[in-house]
Amino acid sequence: MISEEDDNNASDLAAIDTALLAAILNTAVDAIITIDERGEILNANRALQKLFGYLPSELIGKNISCLMPEPDRSLHDGYLAKYQQTGKAAIIGIGRQLVGQRRDGSLIPVDLAVSEIRVGNRKMYTGIIRDMTERHQVESDLRSAQQRLIQSERLTAIGQMMTGLAHESRNALQRSRACLDMLELDLQSSPDQHDLVKRTRSALVELQVLYEEVRTYAAPIQLERSRQSIRQLCEETWLNLREQWQTRHIDLIASCDACPAVSCDKQRICQVLRNIFENSFAVSPNGSSIFVDCRTIQRDQSAFVQISITDQGPGLDEEQRLRMFEPFYTTKTRGTGLGMAICHRIIDSHGGRIFVGTRKESDNEKTGAVIVVELPVG
Repeated sequence: MISEEDDNNASDLAAIDTALLAAILNTAVDAIITIDERGEILNANRALQKLFGYLPSELIGKNISCLMPEPDRSLHDGYLAKYQQTGKAAIIGIGRQLVGQRRDGSLIPVDLAVSEIRVGNRKMYTGIIRDMTERHQVESDLRSAQQRLIQSERLTAIGQMMTGLAHESRNALQRSRACLDMLELDLQSSPDQHDLVKRTRSALVELQVLYEEVRTYAAPIQLERSRQSIRQLCEETWLNLREQWQTRHIDLIASCDACPAVSCDKQRICQVLRNIFENSFAVSPNGSSIFVDCRTIQRDQSAFVQISITDQGPGLDEEQRLRMFEPFYTTKTRGTGLGMAICHRIIDSHGGRIFVGTRKESDNEKTGAVIVVELPVG
């Protein structure tokens, strides 16, 4: 015969077991969720809120498919019914990596392990869901590092080849120019032939520049850092560039006074600014301006100087925006298309970023392309 005291003890033990189970579930790092045969959510722990943004109480009674993006959301009930009919598991007892959908609609990579359990005659399924975002990021970083290593090795090989080629070509081109100089003296009385000599010499110069550009792009970048003012670098680069564009009337308007100095390779950053300014010069109409705006930003818990260079040209189409920093891509009739690709390598070697920015619609003065450079302050 069971006494009242025994009943109370049994109730106390059951309460302790329930509390212990709840404590284990709610302190688990991974999200744990239980559904019935129809996919209806019966229970969920607190970790699920951090992962998906729902309170556990909000999910009770809802179909598990609410945590899935399409097409899995529409197909899930069919998967569950098929398993119950055939016993052939796609996920149950196997586990796999999937994509979940948060409350705000954003997607998240997860690892899902599902187990089948029975309570009396009732069949249920318990899923343990692990956030794979960090792991995917690490894997992505490793792939990127491997790709950069492969790219670096290829560029080193190209650089070695181009160094030899540029050296040999320089000797051949110098001999060609010497021959042209002698030929030019003999053709002083023949203007047509004299003009051909000048055009040939110009083509040889372009060929030498092409060799040097390819060699520069492929060669390893060695930085000689010093503290530099972005405003001074912009003004210095601009003055040097204006000597080549004396027939163009374009102003530089710089707002960089509040920006701190950055640790950078002066010559390399001037090379980047020169490339951007030259591109802006080429498309800007007479009487227009090129704007340089600087500000300090925080990214990845580090301070950066963000330099936005905006011209008043026709702007960039979608292809130009996407391929701006692609090696050998150019819309010009002359040149290698390596200028902006070299800029990308230089800024990347400084630990910064360079990208095509978006013009503010409210700023009617600045109607053209926007190139943004970010350099670490430290």
